Formats: sequence, structure tokens, C-alpha cells
Amino acid sequence: MSSLSISDFERQFGERLSERDWRGAAEAAAACRAAWPGQPAGWLLGSIAALLSDNRAGALALMEEYLAKNPADVQCLVQKAECLLALGDSGGARAAAREAAAAAGETPAALDAIGQFLVSANAHPEALGLYHRAVAAAPRDPDLRAKRGIVFRYLGNLERAAEDFEAVLEITPLDPEALKELADLRLQTPDRNVLPFLARALAAAAPGSTEAVTAHFALAKTYEDLADYAASWRHLSAGNGLERQRLRYEGAEDRQIIDQLIEAFPGPEVQGTDTSGESPIFIVGLPRSGTTLVDQILGSHSTVHSCGELKAMSEALACVAETSARKKAGSWGEFVAQLATADAPSLAREYLARVRALRGDRPRFTDKQTTNFFYCAMLLRAFPRARIVHVTRHPLAACYAIYKTRFRGTFAFAYDLNELADFYIGYRRLMAHWESILPGQIFNVPYERLVAAQEPTTRALLEYVGLPFESACLEFHRNPAAITTASSVQVRQPLYESSVNQWQHFASELGPLRERLQAAGIAVD
Repeated sequence: MSSLSISDFERQFGERLSERDWRGAAEAAAACRAAWPGQPAGWLLGSIAALLSDNRAGALALMEEYLAKNPADVQCLVQKAECLLALGDSGGARAAAREAAAAAGETPAALDAIGQFLVSANAHPEALGLYHRAVAAAPRDPDLRAKRGIVFRYLGNLERAAEDFEAVLEITPLDPEALKELADLRLQTPDRNVLPFLARALAAAAPGSTEAVTAHFALAKTYEDLADYAASWRHLSAGNGLERQRLRYEGAEDRQIIDQLIEAFPGPEVQGTDTSGESPIFIVGLPRSGTTLVDQILGSHSTVHSCGELKAMSEALACVAETSARKKAGSWGEFVAQLATADAPSLAREYLARVRALRGDRPRFTDKQTTNFFYCAMLLRAFPRARIVHVTRHPLAACYAIYKTRFRGTFAFAYDLNELADFYIGYRRLMAHWESILPGQIFNVPYERLVAAQEPTTRALLEYVGLPFESACLEFHRNPAAITTASSVQVRQPLYESSVNQWQHFASELGPLRERLQAAGIAVD
């Protein structure tokens, strides 16, 4: 037996991962398997390393080898499900998850792990069933209650979600996350609000902590509902300021990327040969601009499956660019140069392999990853029959909607008004470039037009993507599909106009952002 313990090997593995040394991580896992062949740790670590290095078949083989002798190991069954999902076998992945659920008994931690996998696999109804079992086994566990509440919210059962977060607060009365969920789930009114609890939660939070950030954002939303706009902005500004301090972000890097993209794709683009036979619908734009709403409208059509926000295109681009150049890009500039010469049929194959398990069984599917706006030319090179829907919104409305949202580690540009303005300017510049080199191939859907003229705008949208009109697209809020974006509550309602001009309550506070946009030539009136 080795003198090293399993925890020693796990530490070595973690060190290699932190350095993105996949080969070193795999070697640490192999050493663990050799020293502790009857324990699952080395097999699991090896499978994880293989997945991270994109060796999906090798990752699955390790799990199958261990499970041949230990068929009821829940962790390994969940990892097997992860491998199968990565390979595009959604049926096999769910079967492995069901095996894990059967082996888990009523152990809350095991049920939670399976539930988390099912959420990642967009199998939300099945995940909900697992969380029902977990909560029944541990009714006083606030974490399990909160996770079930989130799944309820994804599935549109907002009242049951609220009940779960109220149960969390009975166990941990000043939990800022639960309070924020309640503030987001319901319109806060003078007679029914969480204001006093949030004030106490903020007072109890350590200065600058995650809990303080969460409380500030929740207070901003509550005060906005209560029409106390000065107090709302005070907390919004405080929450954004604290969150910005926690993030590394250099706006100059984003501006440089846009310059490099425009230089690498001077255009005009020439229509390529379709090698896939697929016509995905890419919905692009800024976060909180209405992309989830458009996705729900299209996903309500009988021939369209909504895949939500997929990472598949950025992952496929990185894989194909590295393969084409025979080396990993050392900078964004190198990556962009690789993109310009990347093989389009290879990109299409790689992308489809990554979405196979998530695209459903309908003829068409949507990919609503907003940041795909960086790659419009590559989207159409890979899929000449694709449709790109660009959702736009009034500049100040768009920026305010972003600024009032805590994105939890993503969109680092969102927490400072000057940085937000600069990112918006760059986004508009890049989209103008794509439209100039891809004439007629990007369909703009203004959020305000959709709200003011729902049916004609919906008909025009469906005509552009090549679909006949269906009335269900006007009843998008009845679509039972899970919604996991920040707009999951709003799009469960029919269209409403109040959000169109909500930013005007903060017109003076948004003044510096307005001036920065106007100086860049962007009309805001």
C-alpha cells in the first residue's frame, strides 16, 4: 500500500487542476488508482481529468471499469451520467442518473448530487422528484429546501418556490439569498414585503461580504417595487460597488478583443457550403435585453426546442481553433486569428456533438447564449442555414436592467456605470460591423416593439426563421419548459409595458452613463 493517503493524491490532483495541467492531473489520478485500486477516488479523479481534456470516451471508460465491480457506487454513477451527457447520449445519461437514484436510497447528500446533475442536464422535472425525496429525508436542511425552491422557480411554480424559501427562513431567519429570492418572486407591496428582514440581514452581514452584496441587491429591488427610487438606487449603487471590488476586470481587454474581431473578419462574408443540414436559431444580444422572452416565444412553437444558454459554441470554437492551429492560443489576439482560419465543417460537427444531448427531438432548436454576438460570422460559416436573432433594447433601459442584476461571477463589466457604458459601446460597434459584412443575415427584434405590437412582431420573427405562425407563440408564458435565466420570473407573465420605461425613474443617476453613450455617437432619446 502506498505511503500516500487518498487525500494526498486528491491534493496533488487539485494542484494540477489549478494550473490547468490536465496531463499532470491525470497522472496524479492514475497514481491514486494504482495505490488504492478498490477505492473510487482515483477512478473519479481520472474521469474528471479526462473530461476536462476533452477525452470523453476515456472518461466514460474509467467509470465503466470501476462500476463493473462496484455497480451501486452513487458518485461513479453520477460521473458516468456526466460522461454520457458529454458524449451526447442524453438517454444513457438519464438512465445512469436513475440507477444512481435507486442506489442512493434516502441519503440526502446523494440525492442532492443526482439532483444537481439533472438540473445541469436540463432534466428539471426529474430533478424536482429527487429534491422531493431529499427534503422528505431532511426537512430541516435549508440548503435542500433552497435548491428545491430554485427548481420550482425554473419550472414556473412560483408559489411553491416561495413556500420553500419561506421554509428556509424559518430555519435561518436572516438568510440573504432566501430573502432575495422572495423579493424577486413576488411584487413587494406596502402590505407584504421583506423589507424589515432584509434590513436586519444587511446589519448582520460582514462588511463587504457576499451576504451584504446579496442584501443590497434585494433591498434595491424591494424599494423599487415600493416606488422609493432614491433608496433603491442607494442600495443598488452600494451592492454594485461591493461586487465590483470582488472581481478582476479590465475593460481595455474587451475593447481590444472587439478591435481584433473587426480586423480578423473584414468581410464581406461569402455564403459557405452547408455540411450539417441543420438550421439552429442563435439568439444574441446583451443580458436582460429580452433574449429570454424571444427564446420562450420561439420555444412555444411546435417545431422548436429551446436549449437555453449553451456554452457549446465557445467550447467548440476553442477546440477547433486549437486543433486547426495545432497549438493552444496564448492570448485573445491569437485566438481570434485562429478563429478566422478555423475549419467551418469541423466547427459545425464539434458544436452539434456538444448540443446533441440537449437539443431535444424537434426539428429546430434555439441557442440563447447572449455572448455568441462575438461570433456572428463564425455562426454562419459553420451553419449557413442558421438564423441569427439579435434582440435590442433602448440603451438606457438595457444598461439599467444589467446594472440592477447580480450575475454571480459573470459579466464583470456590469457593476460600474462607466465600464458598463464602454462595454455597451463596444457591443454596438461590433454588431454594426457584423451587419455590414453579413447584410440581411441578422434579424433585429427591438424589445419595445415586441411589447407594443406583440402579434405582428412575433409573426415577422417566425417568418424570418422560416416557421409558420402558431398562436401558442403569443401565449409564451404558458410554456411549461424550464427557464434558468435571470428573467425566469418575468417571462411567466403575459407581456407588460412597465419595464419599458422603468429606467426613467433613475434618469439623473444614469446621467454619466448617458453622456458616455452620447459621446460615442449613440442616440439615447
